[in-house]
Amino acid sequence: MMIEIKKVSKAYKNNMVLKDISFEIETGKLTVLIGESGCGKTTLLKMINKLIKPTKGNILIDGRNIKDIDDIKLRRGMGYVIQQTGLFPHMTVKENITIIPKILKTDENKINEDILKMMDMIGLDESLLDRYPSELSGGQGQRIGIARAFITNPDIILMDEPFSALDPMSRVSLQDELLKLQSSLHKTIVFVTHDMDEAIKLADKIAIFDNGELVQYDVPENILKHPANDFVKNFVGKKRIWTSPKYIKVEDIMIDKPVTCLPSYSIFYCLNKMKMMKVDSLMVVGDNNKFLGVLYVESVTDKSAMNKPASEYMLKDIPTVKKEDSIMTLAKLVTESRFSNIPVLDDKNHLCGLITRSSLITALSQQFLEEE
Repeated sequence: MMIEIKKVSKAYKNNMVLKDISFEIETGKLTVLIGESGCGKTTLLKMINKLIKPTKGNILIDGRNIKDIDDIKLRRGMGYVIQQTGLFPHMTVKENITIIPKILKTDENKINEDILKMMDMIGLDESLLDRYPSELSGGQGQRIGIARAFITNPDIILMDEPFSALDPMSRVSLQDELLKLQSSLHKTIVFVTHDMDEAIKLADKIAIFDNGELVQYDVPENILKHPANDFVKNFVGKKRIWTSPKYIKVEDIMIDKPVTCLPSYSIFYCLNKMKMMKVDSLMVVGDNNKFLGVLYVESVTDKSAMNKPASEYMLKDIPTVKKEDSIMTLAKLVTESRFSNIPVLDDKNHLCGLITRSSLITALSQQFLEEE
């Protein structure tokens, strides 16, 4: 279900917590709300299930204003996971997970079937069902909270810093578990955190808040590469992208205009061009810049070759990459390949750029260099 936030503001007396916020949370995507403490992210999350009402503006779910939906009906149609699990201490794990299905008078056989399915999905043994929350570890308790949110199969799941109180290992494990669940269930998830690493790992899109204002809303890759302002740049961190190398693409580090030649050019001409351009190879291209091969200077050792065409000496069986390939794929290819230059091609084999060992090393070294 799509959630539309339209010109939403929230004030407590003279304190503006949210200021004229507008954006759309896409159906089936995991959207992260992030910012410093007091920026309004949790307030906005609680507005979606009407625990807090906006001072101004509207929130729509699939085009319907939530003001027109009964509060109880709205909340029962959403999963809600909070930081400290919110489990009832006097109830067993099974009773905690099934509380909403029982209120909704779901068939008992279906409840039992669903609970076993959920325990399997969150990676816990069904022997825990008869235990009480006090007998669970923090990670187990948070998994139970997730199971309770998902068991009614709601279209929308709200998660308010659900993993922030956990130890690092449990946190990473639950993040992985959530990604696994989302990859199969495709829920509309709104996830609040103050941890940028967590946001980048989990999010399809990230909404960054500063002092009640939405300062950037975009996919993680664009936020890492193109921060909207100094606040985002500092909040994200200069070198944060190096913790998520999958977002560094070949097109970010490639040489845009490699030196080329036509297959009909003589070896004499090609060697002179290499000398003038201070390169040790030429990309051989045909019509419309279609890649044909690479002519290396070391491939030409015979002086009698000077008048022969480049096509006779170029190497055709060359590894190539696409612009959208990650730097991890590229690094592996360069490591495994005996070639020093890797052409970058589009889907129609047109030459788009070039990766050299030196350009890759220069890019990788950036993570160790301080910006002025």
